[in-house]
Amino acid sequence: MLIEKVNPVAFEPMNEIHNRELEYVNRLYEAIENDSNVEKAYEEFLNDVKEHFAFEEKLMEKYNFFAIVPHKMEHDRILNELEELKKDLNDREYLKDYLTKSFVPWLENHINTIDTVTAGFFKMVNATI
Repeated sequence: MLIEKVNPVAFEPMNEIHNRELEYVNRLYEAIENDSNVEKAYEEFLNDVKEHFAFEEKLMEKYNFFAIVPHKMEHDRILNELEELKKDLNDREYLKDYLTKSFVPWLENHINTIDTVTAGFFKMVNATI
């Protein structure tokens, strides 16, 4: 297992999405370690990340979140990295290194900072999905 949990935020739908993302990233990591179905696991992971970001961005737009631009810029940056990473799916060590040293630390930091602020805003405005 690559990552067991992340800190919860004040808006439960975001916690559900974050927990689902942990499942996908852990499945991808296990596929890399077992050298089986890496391409499929990567596509599922990437699709989940896209859904995660789209969910947050839709709510940020709906409720006119004051920091939508920097939040979306971070999402776009990570999506670009993940699209580039698709070129290296055969390099299992590189994939593991990216997940352990880049993606997971980024995810934890992103949740603990900007997602925490965003969730607090959603809670304050009584956001609904």
